[in-house]
Amino acid sequence: MGSNTSLAEYFGRYGEFTQAGTVFGPDDIYYGTLAGLYEPLNAGVTTILEHAHGTFSNATSSAYLDAVMDSGVRMAFCYAFHELSNGFSFEEQLANFADLMKNERLNSQDLVQIGIAYDAFIQDNNNTQAIVDLVNNNNVSALTMHFLGGPWGNTNSPSKLDQLGLMNSTTPIVFSHASYVTTDDAELLRKYDQYISTTPESEMHYGHGHHYNPLIQDQSALGVDTHFTFSTDIITQARIWLQSTRLRFFYQALDNWNIPRNNPMSANQAFTLATRSGALALRRPDLGVLATGNKADVVVFDGDSPNMLGWSDPVAAVILHSNVGDIRHVMVGGEWRKRDGQLVTKQNRTDVQTKFLESAKRIQKIWLETPLPEMQGEFGGLSHVEYVDAFTVDAVRGNGTGY
Repeated sequence: MGSNTSLAEYFGRYGEFTQAGTVFGPDDIYYGTLAGLYEPLNAGVTTILEHAHGTFSNATSSAYLDAVMDSGVRMAFCYAFHELSNGFSFEEQLANFADLMKNERLNSQDLVQIGIAYDAFIQDNNNTQAIVDLVNNNNVSALTMHFLGGPWGNTNSPSKLDQLGLMNSTTPIVFSHASYVTTDDAELLRKYDQYISTTPESEMHYGHGHHYNPLIQDQSALGVDTHFTFSTDIITQARIWLQSTRLRFFYQALDNWNIPRNNPMSANQAFTLATRSGALALRRPDLGVLATGNKADVVVFDGDSPNMLGWSDPVAAVILHSNVGDIRHVMVGGEWRKRDGQLVTKQNRTDVQTKFLESAKRIQKIWLETPLPEMQGEFGGLSHVEYVDAFTVDAVRGNGTGY
């Protein structure tokens, strides 16, 4: 449903602070999450850092976590604390988080671990202090937040978290997007070995931009943003990022009427961002590479497929030539999640798909009947940051293909 949406529209139409908290019930969250996680597993993604927005109630949070554990993926499940309009208070969220941390099923396995997601660090209030205390006093797997900067507002930057004493935490911190990361922020990321998650397709599609991300790739990993807008195939993200970064730095020469003699970024770098860097962002050196003693998270490609046949460089073959259909086997923690090109699931996939489609059709109808948000004047109350119409292009003369 979000094939042509912008980030500003997303905030006012689909985001967690809209009617989403009342639209999604526990079954919607469970089957949406479970069906959704089958896609990245099928695409060779073994580990996910989840900014878990669907914590709209005790029931949806439990259903969310159950679906993750039922999927068989490895995940840092970062429980989102947020000010909601549906009556689920911050205090109730704190109690719910404490209950989930004691979940017997969660503590009897090692694939899924609880983390924290919070997007309001700029607000120096009791809620923010409570999050700081949670991070400092609990063994959470990760802390994550959205950080854009620039015209979007500088809400959750490394500089702000450093003021709160969190950057030097033993907890891994991941800043999603960081589109307008500053030199001071980059210095803090390197100093404390914290990471940003660059989501190339999202940042192009929604209009976040990723102006400075190529300059801090040594503290970056690749990610995927809103699942209802595009796929969770991380190889596609790596390919988009590689080619867009190459073009950006080629232009530095071309715009001055010079000819670049070298390629600015290698396929190996993109491969690293999609694999090893993600593991290091979570401070998991036992993931992301095939090595003795590491976790048995393994992806096997078919090197004899039509598009990969004749390869000499396996990394180049994967990054520039492969597709999801080439992934033959996926193993997470020593157990098959895909075998001989077919998903291996704990649940009956037909039942999951049927219940997911029932949920999806109901929810899609609600949003189709929901008016588009009014976007006039200043964005988000920020002075001098106003809404404007972006220039549009058509593939056909006249009105083109339209929206």
